[in-house]
Amino acid sequence: MKPKILFLHGSGTNPLIFRIQSRALVSLLTPHFEVVFLSGFHACPPGPGVLPFFEGADPYLKWLEDSTPQEEKVHWAELDRLVREAEEKGPFVGVVGFSQGAKAGMELGGKDTEREGGYKESLGLGKVARTESFHLIGEDDPWRGESEALVGFFDEGRRRVRRFKGGHQMPLDKGVNQEVVEWILGVCQL
Repeated sequence: MKPKILFLHGSGTNPLIFRIQSRALVSLLTPHFEVVFLSGFHACPPGPGVLPFFEGADPYLKWLEDSTPQEEKVHWAELDRLVREAEEKGPFVGVVGFSQGAKAGMELGGKDTEREGGYKESLGLGKVARTESFHLIGEDDPWRGESEALVGFFDEGRRRVRRFKGGHQMPLDKGVNQEVVEWILGVCQL
């Protein structure tokens, strides 16, 4: 059996849409890994750039309400549901999260002496995830600031950041995706 990697879609999409959006990465991973896509918990409007291409591909979903920090806190408990689903479908050797899926995926991080809980426990506490991480950031992404801030939650010595030409999207460039896959294979020692 192949080791599993979990894929978590962004807000306003779903597993089917994310599979298509991440097709370049998925095609390079599937010879080595089983990829598993989970569905967000809440219906929402389609995300940026989803329409008209994915018209009728609803339901469009999100993991949590994060328009304000106060609204986000209300939904943090639901991330425990994500943890349970991941435990049921796992074990996973890694998580690929896009946009809000990356934020939700932090809740799946291992607990250790530096990080007592997931994302919700780390916010504002100055704690960092002591795990290997690879961050892809589009140079023209309107949410680039949020992506850069997310990088700060990961141990500097264990994180890798790769900026690519593009916006708020999974990169399609074969070289960028090959770089990610080679890094994953190295971390997983495959």
